Amino acid sequence: MADKDKIQELVEAGIPPEEIAAAWEKYVRDEVNSLLDVFLPEAINGNVGVIYKRPVLRVDAATGKSILDENKATAVDIHVVFEFPKAVEFFDDKPSE
Repeated sequence: MADKDKIQELVEAGIPPEEIAAAWEKYVRDEVNSLLDVFLPEAINGNVGVIYKRPVLRVDAATGKSILDENKATAVDIHVVFEFPKAVEFFDDKPSE
């Protein structure tokens, strides 16, 4: 599996969810590892963060605020920041944005 478009093709072709999940996992691991191979050796500092998108249980009638389910997540954003000691030059075949 080379890209997200191929994952979408699998969904539209009626491929079982388990096979789609395996293809998606391979795609993500390949992409992340490729970026780590390029940038991590150059980094001297950085940060890793996780942001959870929580499902709404209900809306508080008195305040109008959403009450979130802290035991579940509908999505997870993972952020990795690399800081370099000096500007890093890109090469002819730089990672896609």
